[in-house]
Amino acid sequence: MFTNLRIDSWQVLALYIVTLLVVAFLMGMRKKRIKFSYRVLSALGLGLIVGTLFGDDATIIRPIGSLYVRLIMMIVIPLVFTSIIKSFTDLKDSSKVKSIGGWSVFWLLLTTALATVIGLIYANGFNLGLDFDTSSISYTPREVVPFEEVILNLFPNNIVAHMAENQMVPVIIFALFISIAMIVERTKHPEMVEPFKNFIDSFQLIMVRMTKFVMRFTPYGVFALIANAAGRNNIDTLKALGLYIIIHYVAMITHFLIVHLPLVTFVARLNPIRFIKKIYPASIVGFTSQSSYGTLPVTIRSLTDRVGVSERIASFTAPLGANVGMNACGGIFPAMVAVITANAFGLELAVSDYFLIVLTTTIASIGIAGVPGIASIAASVVLLSLGLPLEGIGLIIGVDALIDMGRTSLNVTGTMVSATLVANHEDELNRDTFFEEQPLFNSSIE
Repeated sequence: MFTNLRIDSWQVLALYIVTLLVVAFLMGMRKKRIKFSYRVLSALGLGLIVGTLFGDDATIIRPIGSLYVRLIMMIVIPLVFTSIIKSFTDLKDSSKVKSIGGWSVFWLLLTTALATVIGLIYANGFNLGLDFDTSSISYTPREVVPFEEVILNLFPNNIVAHMAENQMVPVIIFALFISIAMIVERTKHPEMVEPFKNFIDSFQLIMVRMTKFVMRFTPYGVFALIANAAGRNNIDTLKALGLYIIIHYVAMITHFLIVHLPLVTFVARLNPIRFIKKIYPASIVGFTSQSSYGTLPVTIRSLTDRVGVSERIASFTAPLGANVGMNACGGIFPAMVAVITANAFGLELAVSDYFLIVLTTTIASIGIAGVPGIASIAASVVLLSLGLPLEGIGLIIGVDALIDMGRTSLNVTGTMVSATLVANHEDELNRDTFFEEQPLFNSSIE
């Protein structure tokens, strides 16, 4: 017995030493300015190795991952609240912006809602999450709520209580009411509204900075979460993560084929194959950079110089698409995480839950897109809205870097599709430009 105790103690000590070395290694990668995605992938690989080598002992470092999840929970409510208000009140009250802005928001949100449905179909069709082991996670099952109460509970009656209980949809709706009131009141008493508008802008800026701080912790959180998962789960669970990656990409490709291209073909009346050739530069930059904001210059130039969208619509809708919608990060991913979490914890989602998922992802995508870690934040909003444990994010976040490239590319593509549809509606789509033959690599977009 004494010998076994010494062996176990040495294993635990070795685990602590290895963990410190991994943390130091990841910090060194950051100091050398190695890309964030590479650091996360490195953390993923190291977590798998450590979890496999140390087995159940690897669960000792789970608090590092739990802290990461708690930090995400800390920023979700204030970030969503301020971002939604800012997103709506930034739209100036003019006829041009009303039309272009209204149609831009419509197409961005519609494609996101459809993306959510596709994510739900694939996640349910392949029963994602059933093979995950959640025995080490304590969770109190939620009560079944009648459908009429689900609808009533969407609307706030005590906003402070809703915030304290992490009830996201009432907070979002309250933010929308504030936004509408600000827009109306700004036309009557602009001098009275301006101080509050400045406060919201400053608060939102601070929250984005806080989000960046939290996202810096991602590699360490990923390392702990995946080490814990690899240590406590069998090979079938790890295979399930591989299946999740494949299904996620299949869902994104499906969305592109049955939503984006038909809209371009039948609404904008453009050749879909030619459209793909026109937008591919921005899609590729989005795939490699994993940043919708970083892709904006190429997105706008591709829309104006290759597709034929007018400058003012491209300059309006493209940045808006980096803050509203996001088909993959705001739609497909949160939907899949919700189903995976429910399946992993042995919970059954009702029809009202699926309705709530689509509604929540669509509304929440207005305010949380465009910030670092958008996919995790969006998934947090959905899980909180359904009363599911945030630990569900930890089940799959270890492989998040592997699918984030595809998600960003689909987000950028969805933005360009929406801009094209708006330009077509406003008669600001130059079809001569669209039909111009251009070289495969156009230096004008670099």
